[in-house]
Amino acid sequence: MTTVSLATPRTRPLISWRVRKLLIGYSYLVPAALCMLATVVVPIILAIKMSLYADVLYKPQDYRFIGLGNYIRLVQDPVFWLTLWNSVVWVFGSVILQFVFGFAAALLLQQQAFRGRALVRTLTLLPWIIPGVVVGLIWEWLYQPNYGVINDLLIRAGWMHERLAWLSSPDTAMAAVVFTNVWRGIPFFAIMLLAGLQAVPDELYEAAHVDGAGVLERFWHITLPLLRPIIVVATATRIIWTFNYADLIFVMTGGGPANATQITSTYTLLQAYSSLDFGYAGALSVVLLLVMLTFTALYLRVTKGVEET
Repeated sequence: MTTVSLATPRTRPLISWRVRKLLIGYSYLVPAALCMLATVVVPIILAIKMSLYADVLYKPQDYRFIGLGNYIRLVQDPVFWLTLWNSVVWVFGSVILQFVFGFAAALLLQQQAFRGRALVRTLTLLPWIIPGVVVGLIWEWLYQPNYGVINDLLIRAGWMHERLAWLSSPDTAMAAVVFTNVWRGIPFFAIMLLAGLQAVPDELYEAAHVDGAGVLERFWHITLPLLRPIIVVATATRIIWTFNYADLIFVMTGGGPANATQITSTYTLLQAYSSLDFGYAGALSVVLLLVMLTFTALYLRVTKGVEET
């Protein structure tokens, strides 16, 4: 006589335990998801909705749905295209110089036998500590044509013979604000790259030195390849920040003179809080978001390639 076992595999408790564990894990993400929903998703939806209406604060009687009217106006707006070009100059002019000088500062601070390195590190961090609005006010005073320090120093050095209105001339205003942004952004790259340099094993440099590699060869074949992921991430992050960073320009020039320093971010702020045209400002912000999403997609593609190498 054969006996049949009545025992069944206990799969259901195991499955329920996995589901319960998964739900518990996702429950920890609920607060962060709610914060993202309240601070990112909802404002984006409201901005898109606002961009579809004629919404001028001092013309409440004209409030109506106009569809893509603000976007058609944006495409036909020559100031918008000028601000887009100014944004490119502002972003890449600032970030490239910040990277070059920040890398030089990181290499200098990495030197073990450098005297006064602690003081230099503190001074390097100083521009990053000061709030952006305060930086703008300080440099606006430095650029002042009548009693500004920059004009005085250049005249004393013999590099200039007359005082120059740096922020009032369309030829020099963008260069002036870019230089100010470079001064403020150098610490970011210096800190990021210094952290990467300190993670590079000294044995690699010693082995290359024994093999007869010079300073430039060690820099090109050891330092740059090992810092490549940090360089990509830091540069892409800084580009995104700078594209949306309007404090310095807003304080120093307000986008002038003659829109010479007007970037898309400041133009959006002026449309919203000076012209009170929230519909057009919403369209500008949506386009700005699309530009940043496009760059972010390219950034993710580049960083993926760096990680695979």
